[in-house]
Amino acid sequence: MVDTSSKNSDALSAEDHPEPQVPSAVDNTVPPNYFRGRTPVLVIMGVAGCGKTTMNEHLGNKLGWDMAEADDFHPQANIDKMARGIPLNDEDRWPWLDSIHDWIEDHMRRGVPGTVTCSALKRIYRDRLRMPGVVFVHLSGDYDSIMERLSKRKGHFMKPQMLRSQFDDLEPLGPDEIHLTIDVGLRMSPEIEAEEVIDTLGLQCDVKAHTAQVQAERARQAARQ
Repeated sequence: MVDTSSKNSDALSAEDHPEPQVPSAVDNTVPPNYFRGRTPVLVIMGVAGCGKTTMNEHLGNKLGWDMAEADDFHPQANIDKMARGIPLNDEDRWPWLDSIHDWIEDHMRRGVPGTVTCSALKRIYRDRLRMPGVVFVHLSGDYDSIMERLSKRKGHFMKPQMLRSQFDDLEPLGPDEIHLTIDVGLRMSPEIEAEEVIDTLGLQCDVKAHTAQVQAERARQAARQ
């Protein structure tokens, strides 16, 4: 198991943001010492196009943990349905969520930390994945900014017109759900977003400069106030 401790992140603001200014770590409900005696698994969640795969790659590479992609857990019938632009329903999603749950549980049992992507839009979906050691890392952004990013993606079966249904399904995380929310609307680089997660959760990684990079990003954000 990995023994780590949690830290609170400083409040940061963004310039020229149409909404009230928010810190890069918007919400952090991870208790101090949450990972003590537990195997950490980070579930990278959010609507399509928010950057889950990129975040997963950065975190997995920096931490040296196992990585898994939610798309790889879908049966072919689900992939074919989404390729036709048809949103999945709960009946489609339960076997997929069960497979992700089993991956997390296996890693917990073996004491192997990991990161896995999953949209996890509804609370009932997240309830299927919740267990001691799991933290939901929510990449949050408004519809227009994520639609812009999603429309530029090529070779992916998720169609841009399906994004609205994902926002309709997205249920805010409750204070009892162990989670960390990153505002992708601040337009930090994906690497810095990953560094913010690592720093906020007090995780250890092999990148010697990661603390300095986070501090530099916080200074840049503060300068933009």
